[in-house]
Amino acid sequence: MADFEEQTQEIFINTEANFGQSGGDQVNKFRLNFLQSPFESSDEAILRINMTQFNMEKTFYDINATNNTLRICSSAIAASGTDLQAAAGDRFISLPVGDYINQDILSDVLATKIKDYLNEVITVGSVTVEMSAGPTASGGSTGLLDVNLQFGVDVNINRAPMDGRVVPSSIISGGTMTTIYNKIQRSKYCKYFTLLDGAGNAATNFEAFNLVIQCLHIPPGQQRVTLGTTPATDNEQFNDSYALLGGVRIEEFQANPSALPDAERRQSFSIQKDTTGTNNHFVITTAYPMAEGANTLPYIYLRCEEAQNQSSRSIEDAARSHDHEIIPSRILAKIPRTVNDRQSISYTLSNLSGLPFFTNITTNYLNHLIFSITDHKGRVIQPVSVNDLPSSAVQRISSGVAIANVINPNFLLQAGSQNTLGNLYCDFAFKVSMHRRNVQRNILKTLPPPVFSNNQMQFSGVIPNSIHL
Repeated sequence: MADFEEQTQEIFINTEANFGQSGGDQVNKFRLNFLQSPFESSDEAILRINMTQFNMEKTFYDINATNNTLRICSSAIAASGTDLQAAAGDRFISLPVGDYINQDILSDVLATKIKDYLNEVITVGSVTVEMSAGPTASGGSTGLLDVNLQFGVDVNINRAPMDGRVVPSSIISGGTMTTIYNKIQRSKYCKYFTLLDGAGNAATNFEAFNLVIQCLHIPPGQQRVTLGTTPATDNEQFNDSYALLGGVRIEEFQANPSALPDAERRQSFSIQKDTTGTNNHFVITTAYPMAEGANTLPYIYLRCEEAQNQSSRSIEDAARSHDHEIIPSRILAKIPRTVNDRQSISYTLSNLSGLPFFTNITTNYLNHLIFSITDHKGRVIQPVSVNDLPSSAVQRISSGVAIANVINPNFLLQAGSQNTLGNLYCDFAFKVSMHRRNVQRNILKTLPPPVFSNNQMQFSGVIPNSIHL
């Protein structure tokens, strides 16, 4: 309970309808001005902000610009005739933004993106891919343990603790397991690629590719990455794809890793040539298990800072006690991702007791606060562009239908951003209270000044001295 209960105030905020018109938006750097009702405290008290409630619907995608991008590069292959030939490549590839129901689909899409890159740089020949470790030396199947049809939800079991769990598909159909290994689901995946030359024959010169795949995680303030002549964006070079896809985090940039010896290349995944077949196969294996939830945002963070304006700054400089007992933090609350009974996802915090999340204000005068919502690395939440289209529209456009026949061109030009005119916003409540603190006043503790009386200077507690002036 606050020491000055009569000065405690509960404040409710809803950032809908472009709450942050003065330089921000509905989730990033929106401002709250107390106008004619600021909060003030003396040196004997301190102001405290305490979170009591927060809610934001997940209207953004799990897979977005902060976690969907990898760097892929390869060497040129020079040959003649129908032999496999390729141009050198070094670029970023990105998984399509959206929500993925499980890791199987995520891994399958990643394999397809790698295959598409290889077929772009290959000028003579082609590449195919399947989600498995490939055939054995004798040509038999490994069971294709990595395909996304291997596992499904057992809808026939409605009792705890198996309700809704993921189980092998053969149990669903009532079949018998052939090997114990088929009962094991691992979150590491293999992608089995096959190289063919221009005549459809096995291509045996994969080693000339020197394929490199990197999950870059290099802060822009540390180094600016450039591929060729194109500078990388902040999200491209500082990306969480390693956490999403189970790769090794690459924190140091290599200008041309394909030209380096194999032992010196920094790889996020294992890339190994399969020598058991016809030498035109290679396997890419994830280093670590992929993220179970197919997302990298289990929490969002509400950040708060005091605005630096003439009113607050002048008073703070003149009146604050300047003690360093309190270390301020801009993170006001850590809000978890929650799933309700209807399987809808939101970021919700209910803190009615007012204990876990609070921050102390180091100024004696508070009239203007700035809030922002970020991920765990301080990046803003990625809004969904109006150019993002449903899967059915993407398929129609890829089949040759003009985009103008699917989406009105005027709408694309006039539509605003999701975090200014759309449904990416939040509502929350916090309490501003005043609390007493022990403050030792800055009093000069020295002997009192001398007192002159009848031409004598007397000191407290000291026998008077006879001084003749």
